[in-house]
Amino acid sequence: MAHYNYNKPSKLGSELTIEEQRYVLAAYVHRFTGDHKPAWACEEWKDGQPYPLQFKDDKDWLANTRFQTNKAGSLDSRCNECHSVPTWPNNSELASK
Repeated sequence: MAHYNYNKPSKLGSELTIEEQRYVLAAYVHRFTGDHKPAWACEEWKDGQPYPLQFKDDKDWLANTRFQTNKAGSLDSRCNECHSVPTWPNNSELASK
């Protein structure tokens, strides 16, 4: 599997086809959205507080996450990483960190 490469073509998840969006939603199980809570987010964060929600919902995650594409512009299934920029819907003070 290839790592995400910032010098190669990519698309926001919201720009992927519906089929590609379904694929990434099933494949990327560590995202923390209002629609999907991974196992790691069930543990305590610092000072015993719960982990802050990273994205409002899966639609927000797709709109703020880039996926590697091939030359034809389709999702590159050889890459198993993405690049996300959390929106911190309930904790805007985290956006500057």
